[in-house]
Amino acid sequence: MSDIQFKYFYGKESELFTFYRIPKELITNPRFKSLSNDAKLLYGLMLDRMALSAKNKWFDKYNRVYIYFSVVDVMEQLNIGRNKAIKLFKELDDESGIGLIEKKQQGQGKPAIIYVKSFVIEDDKLYSKEFEKQTAKSLETKLQEVSNTNSNNNKEINTNVDIKSNPIDIDVMEMGKRIRDQLGIDVLMNDDPDNSELYEEILELVLETMLRKDKSIVIASCRYSSELVKRKLNKLNMFHVQYVVECMSKNCTKVRNIKKYMLASLFNAPTTIKSYYQAEVNHNMVMRK
Repeated sequence: MSDIQFKYFYGKESELFTFYRIPKELITNPRFKSLSNDAKLLYGLMLDRMALSAKNKWFDKYNRVYIYFSVVDVMEQLNIGRNKAIKLFKELDDESGIGLIEKKQQGQGKPAIIYVKSFVIEDDKLYSKEFEKQTAKSLETKLQEVSNTNSNNNKEINTNVDIKSNPIDIDVMEMGKRIRDQLGIDVLMNDDPDNSELYEEILELVLETMLRKDKSIVIASCRYSSELVKRKLNKLNMFHVQYVVECMSKNCTKVRNIKKYMLASLFNAPTTIKSYYQAEVNHNMVMRK
């Protein structure tokens, strides 16, 4: 038995928390029976990410909302390995999986965008025509009726409190472009295509950290002010990214949290890069003698 003592919920306390949305249709509809529970959970995470993309008006020319969701994101959020994360993507995609997501390569070393597709199947006999009629009516005049006739359904809950409490007051796309140029991501991907996905993940991690509204950020078990962390990340350039990737390739120990490891490496890169390469030069000189 766990030593942790959890408390009971009282009254409407359960409505005060942030939840991810896992559509009931994925659980109850036989069409999705072959989909693993982890893949269903990942789809829920992507729906949550899509709400943020819509908030920031990430639409293509056809007005379709899209997201960025990397393998590292999946590894971190679901606490799984890289191979498992890739497998979950394949379960959901439209090429080898069920088709709930569609990945589109942008070319020129840019990260792939992901379209999260609707789980509603129009010709599904299990789809409730009565519910469709009710929700098609004016919400203004039928709100009480819908509430009563669908009392067994969960209330719609805002699943991303951060969107309201910490509104993004900057142009995310512009910041992403600036960081991409600053880190020389396109150049690195062109010179080292085998690590393209890793460079993409580094870009996303730096952007994510720069957008954080926390007063402090934990790096390698130490808490630093957000201002200091962002100032150090602003010092990064293409050579720092190359250095971090090289260090990662030489690391033989097991990394429990790859995202935290990468962030710590990037944070320390401006401080340690000179000493690292000086040690490499000294080592090579000794070996030549």
